[in-house]
Amino acid sequence: MTDGISASSNSNGNSNSNSTGDPQQYDGGTTIGHGHGTVTQGTTFSPPDVPGGSGDPGSGTSVDTPSMLLFADNIDKLIQPTRDAATELGKVQAEPGAFYHANRIRAKVNGPNADSGLKESYIRVFQDLARGLGDLRDGVEQLAQHYTTLEDAGRMKATDLQNAMQSTSSDFTSLVTDAGGSGGGAS
Repeated sequence: MTDGISASSNSNGNSNSNSTGDPQQYDGGTTIGHGHGTVTQGTTFSPPDVPGGSGDPGSGTSVDTPSMLLFADNIDKLIQPTRDAATELGKVQAEPGAFYHANRIRAKVNGPNADSGLKESYIRVFQDLARGLGDLRDGVEQLAQHYTTLEDAGRMKATDLQNAMQSTSSDFTSLVTDAGGSGGGAS
C-alpha cells in the first residue's frame, strides 16, 4: 500500500484496478490490458436507405419531389446522432496523471483551463455539423415545396438554389475552421 492506494500487478506488470474501480498507482508497466481506453456503444446507428431515381435515364431533366423529401428526411435522421456525439464528447475528461507529459496531454485535449483544446474544438465541429445538416434539410424541403413539377423546375433560377443552400456553406466552413483547417472560401 502506498499513500492509501494499493497497487496489484498482473503478469504483464500493469496495475489492475481494484474491485471498486478506484484509480490505482502506476507501477511502471508499458502494456495496456484489454478493455482500457475503449468505448462501448449502447445503440447502433443504422444509416437510412438511399432512394433510387424514378426518372427515365437519358430522358432529360426530371423532378422527383418524393426523393427530395426522402433525402431531407434521411438528412434529418443524422442530426440527433450528431448532437448526441457532441453531448457525449462533452462528458469526456482527459485525466492522464500528474507528470510532464500527462500535463501536456491534458492541456492539448482539455485546454489549459478545461474550456478549449481538441475536445472543445470537436464539440464545436459536431455542433456545426448538426446545424449544417439542419440547414441542408430545410433547403431541400424548401426546394421540394417550390418545384414539384418539371414545369416548376423549368422556372427555377440558379439564385433559387443558391438561396436555399446559402446557410449550409457557412455552417460547413465553420466546421472546417473549428477543426483547425481553413475554409474553402465559398460563400
